[in-house]
Amino acid sequence: MDLDYLRTATRPEHEGTEATVPLMEPTLTRASYAATLTHMYRAVRAWDDWSLRHATPELLPVLGGRQRSPLIEADLRTLGALAPVALPDPNEAPWMRGVGPESDEFTARFLGAMYVIEGSTLGGQYIARHAEEALHLTPGEGNSYFRGYGERNGSMWRSFKAVLAEVPDRHTAAVVESAKAMFGFFAAQMADDAVQTT
Repeated sequence: MDLDYLRTATRPEHEGTEATVPLMEPTLTRASYAATLTHMYRAVRAWDDWSLRHATPELLPVLGGRQRSPLIEADLRTLGALAPVALPDPNEAPWMRGVGPESDEFTARFLGAMYVIEGSTLGGQYIARHAEEALHLTPGEGNSYFRGYGERNGSMWRSFKAVLAEVPDRHTAAVVESAKAMFGFFAAQMADDAVQTT
């Protein structure tokens, strides 16, 4: 599929979701940073849990080493802000629109959602550097989520894009719809009333 088209088609959703993550503010505080990470944890943990449970044998290698919710847990622990959080319904997967593994659209929709999660590693580099400066964090301690895969960020993104590019053009609409739904899901978890401790 055409990855440039995917990026263009999902730009409004991407920008809308990005606007819900207020981490580049010059007045960033540890409290606001930790609160934002807690909101983000809901979305990332929901994806990690769902994707590992539902990935087909062909998709499991693509997921290998890409679970990032433990990184947010480590960051919150470093900040002294790790607390129980109510997670979304484990069966909720709006990016799939009820499509199951028996459908020939399953892989396309799975990868469309994953595109959003994996793409976040790119912008995360800027956030990581800003957090280090604004909050006086040691690189990788308190901002390991935004550091992503570290020196492997580029190679991990390229390898994922190569898999996504192999999706047949007939499934382009499914990829785009799924990516838009994942952006929406992520934005919903960033809402102030989304996080409730249990």
